[in-house]
Amino acid sequence: MDLILPARVGVRLAATFLAPETPNGVAILLNSGTAIPRQFYGAFASHLASRGFAVLTYDYRCIGGSQAPADATMEQWGRIDQASMIDHLAQLAPKAARVLIGHSLGGQVLGLADNIGGLAAAVLICAQSGHWRHWPRGRRRLRMLALWWLLIPGLTALTGRFPGSWIGTANLPAGIARSWARWGRSPHYVCDARGQPLRPHNDEVGMPLRWISFTDDPIAPFGAVEALRPYYPKAAIERLHLAPADLGAESVGHFGFFRKSMPRKPWDEIADWLVKNA
Repeated sequence: MDLILPARVGVRLAATFLAPETPNGVAILLNSGTAIPRQFYGAFASHLASRGFAVLTYDYRCIGGSQAPADATMEQWGRIDQASMIDHLAQLAPKAARVLIGHSLGGQVLGLADNIGGLAAAVLICAQSGHWRHWPRGRRRLRMLALWWLLIPGLTALTGRFPGSWIGTANLPAGIARSWARWGRSPHYVCDARGQPLRPHNDEVGMPLRWISFTDDPIAPFGAVEALRPYYPKAAIERLHLAPADLGAESVGHFGFFRKSMPRKPWDEIADWLVKNA
């Protein structure tokens, strides 16, 4: 069921809610990666619904079918949009335990939501710090350095947006792009306008947390994922760094876990873990 749901402050967000035929008592909020439309996760969400979960996917402001205010920032994706969808999930599945699956940025921003403490468990997939120093020395680190200091600022100044298709996402409006580049330049990554750490509710992330990364992911290398772990000091973290063969796949990378081609066994393992920990 496609929906248009109000955010807490003025913006309407596009969402899809999947209600299971036989509920298992758990409802999932799926936080997308940077600028990835919710439809990308459709096969994964449908599989989880077939396992009995209620599932809510959504587009952050300025992405997909959601409204695009001119003053949007990346901080608002976590502080307002994520928090609003946690509220809506509670209304759509009032009797269910609420859990979260966060892909990439979707796992970076948990602590921005003031209601994050109401979740029972979370699974993070390829969630990492984006600060360039966490990439291996060489071309990959230079690319990240250029992204934050040259490409995003330069192209945004010239065109008023950043062409996200270059990195596998949607185009980013100027405000979103500039705030993202500011995060990437700061050693604290998720940061305020002065580059200082932005951790308003991170200590409320105290739930069981399964955190998965992949050996062939160039966008979330091991060091960058490990650098994000201190953001959630009170979470009970189960950390997995897997090779594609561990999932029965030839490759996974940053996006492959959610594609239709992914074997269903890894999806079922996530489902089983969430039922156990919700």
